[in-house]
Amino acid sequence: MGTERGFPCPDEAADLAGFVRALRDVKVWGGNPSLEVLRRRTGVAASTLSDAFSVNRRRLPSLDLVRAVVLACGGDQYAIGRWEQSWRTLAERLHTAPAAPPNPDPAPQPAQPQDWTPRQLPPDVAGFSGRHEAMDVLTAIPGQAPATLITGTAGVGKTALALHWAHRIAGRYPDGQLYLDLRGHSGDPTIPPVEALSLLLQSLGVQAERIPADLSLQTGLYRSILAGRRVLVVLDNVVDTTHVRPLLPSGAGCHALITSRDALTGLVVREGAARVTLETLEATESVDLLATHLGTTRVAAEPEATAELAALCAHLPLALRIAAANLAARPRHTIAATVRELRGTDLLGRLQVVGDPESAVAAAFDISYRALPAEAQRLFRLLGLLPGPEASREAAAVLLGRDLDDPVPELDELVAAHLLAEPTPDRYRSHDLLSLYARRRAAGDPDTVREQALHRLVSWYLLSADAACETLAPGRSSRDRGELSPTGSPHRFTGPEEAGVWLDTELANLTAAVNHVADHGPRPFAWHLVHSLGVYFYTRSRSGVIHLSMARAALRAARAAEDPDGQGLCHMALGMANENLHDPAAAADEFAAAMEQFRLAGRTRGVTAASANLGDAYIRTGDITRALRLLQENRAGEEIRTAVDAVNLDNLATVQRIRGDHAEALRLDAACHAFGARTGDPLLVMTAEVSMAMTHLERGDTAAAERLLLSAQSAAEEVGSEAHLYDVLAGLTLLCARARRHPQAVRWAAALTALLDRGLTSYSGEDWAHVAIVESHLAAGRPEQALAIGVPALEAHERTGYRLLEMRLRHLLGQAHLTLGDTAAARTLLSAALLYATEQDLPDRTRIETLLETAAPDPRDT
Repeated sequence: MGTERGFPCPDEAADLAGFVRALRDVKVWGGNPSLEVLRRRTGVAASTLSDAFSVNRRRLPSLDLVRAVVLACGGDQYAIGRWEQSWRTLAERLHTAPAAPPNPDPAPQPAQPQDWTPRQLPPDVAGFSGRHEAMDVLTAIPGQAPATLITGTAGVGKTALALHWAHRIAGRYPDGQLYLDLRGHSGDPTIPPVEALSLLLQSLGVQAERIPADLSLQTGLYRSILAGRRVLVVLDNVVDTTHVRPLLPSGAGCHALITSRDALTGLVVREGAARVTLETLEATESVDLLATHLGTTRVAAEPEATAELAALCAHLPLALRIAAANLAARPRHTIAATVRELRGTDLLGRLQVVGDPESAVAAAFDISYRALPAEAQRLFRLLGLLPGPEASREAAAVLLGRDLDDPVPELDELVAAHLLAEPTPDRYRSHDLLSLYARRRAAGDPDTVREQALHRLVSWYLLSADAACETLAPGRSSRDRGELSPTGSPHRFTGPEEAGVWLDTELANLTAAVNHVADHGPRPFAWHLVHSLGVYFYTRSRSGVIHLSMARAALRAARAAEDPDGQGLCHMALGMANENLHDPAAAADEFAAAMEQFRLAGRTRGVTAASANLGDAYIRTGDITRALRLLQENRAGEEIRTAVDAVNLDNLATVQRIRGDHAEALRLDAACHAFGARTGDPLLVMTAEVSMAMTHLERGDTAAAERLLLSAQSAAEEVGSEAHLYDVLAGLTLLCARARRHPQAVRWAAALTALLDRGLTSYSGEDWAHVAIVESHLAAGRPEQALAIGVPALEAHERTGYRLLEMRLRHLLGQAHLTLGDTAAARTLLSAALLYATEQDLPDRTRIETLLETAAPDPRDT
């Protein structure tokens, strides 16, 4: 390392100030560690270190201190030598110190740990209670799991549970227990992996000067030392997977116990880590925690007040402990009186422990806030209005009333004052207490200032969501918004990939914005935001749970506003969310409700859209006859004028294929495809291509089917539509199975299974995924595997009411049982399949009857 790789040296320092500036550069070059971190690395008091970096000092720092700082910040022996020479030269010139004795470079030695056993666990949390379910989960985690993750929101008690569990299992790790707070979600700077590994290595007895500065070398040394040992490593407050992965021990006898607000799914998938996600406490657990600190007698005397206190604290362990500590200090004070105080005053001001300097956070925030320039103070207050967890640079500009491209230097000022963190470039957030403090400061601004800022922000969210979804699927999100007048300019997107990333990144903020305006206004933003995001939830196949929650909040607002058009949009969103959650019956009810509300609002196009979606829901429930009647009634002649007309026609094509009218299905889908190509709607083009491919496949034309599926696959990957990719993979799996291309079928089935495991669902009502996988196993002569996959799938579809899929799976499973010689089981399945096929007058009936004849009992057996 050293100067050969840019390590700062004071060769040009002509005076004391220049020398100190160079020493400060060393600290920055080494990752700008805090004084506390440097204290641990060097063994020098933090106050002495602070004085060494002061530009106002009058004497050179001691040579020993300089050596220690250079070494702690990554300097090698060459760099130390340069600093020693510069120190001596300047000391002689300034006559501030006698020449220090030389410190010849020692011969490099390999890094070897000292022979000692670290026992670093902080004390167990006093009065730990509750978390019985989480403890059961932790107990059940296999011993071979390399890591255990405890994740959840701030203040939910992740560290408390981790330490409690660590103390319980410490005996399993006789070679030591390491503990490191990585400060991933705190007011202090996060400890980066290279610095964290240095601290862990020192805890294992490696001398600081023998720790390599390169991360990969540190990781290798760390894992080599732990190999063959049984050590528990507790890594607290982790940012994300990248942050913690270099710190994981690799030895079979070691285990990492990790806490984070991030789900750390990458560690679950790649490293096989086990995960426990903490929610807030149950009401009874909250009461138990309060009783642990206040005594059961005191809590039992005021059960209603205790329950209300727990609710005021949101059942958050941190808030509960603070409230309990304050009550314990006032034994004659009733719990009811405390509840009245908390309910009637500033919660932040009350939820702090009297006499504990660390709890007096508001006073510390005041000092930092008052030191800010006026415009930075204004931005800090405006950020307190954010409904969501973080803000982008553009959102900050919008709050300030500036153009999107305008610089926002106030963000840098807030970051420098530690009143804001920038966990990723141009993304800003603060921890919970700071957010509460910012909201309290914002309350001092005039109502009009706050209302105008929020209107600008929510307008930008809506316009940008419109622009993003329009980029993903042109023509799908545009709509007359009546009296709603969003202001400003949207984020500009260069293509579908960027639009999808923006929506992924902003989803939490958009969700929070919907909930905020639903409760506080302007209410119409709630249902228009939910409507705008419909394309996103479908093409990106995001969790239906989030979609459902947003739509319910928006529906609450639309009902409060007595707006039938808004209610129609919300019922449409609820229908789509329920389809993603595999509940077609609930989806049908929502689409029917949407039709009724749109009729009341005089929205003819809305009625048509809801009717088309209702037809799709009927396909999913297996009511093919009803779907056919509705979609035909909804058909606007031969001409396609809108995307809604095209969707209705595509659903009708699906019904015709199911009924065996392949020619009509192809004709309808060809019209949809042409309209999509003409209007530049990639969703329509992909949907029509997949639908036509499945029709060709049913006709036995695998070549035509494959061409269409591969075309749709390319488009789905370009647009980022996971739902369409799901349908494409199902089609390719089925195609290869029927074409006897078994190796390819297995590969496609594996890729499809991965999407199924993520909870994805089909874009269309005709979900082929499980059918394709089961059929691929049957075609390859593996009836046992077909049953292993098909039986649970059938049970799942029976629960959700996918009758068409039930019939197809019973048909295939009956075939599998016949192959294995179990004619009785085959007859049961095939008879149930035949009953449905006959009821709906489907062509599958003939094929099922043929199989049933094969499964008929031998007369000689009767």
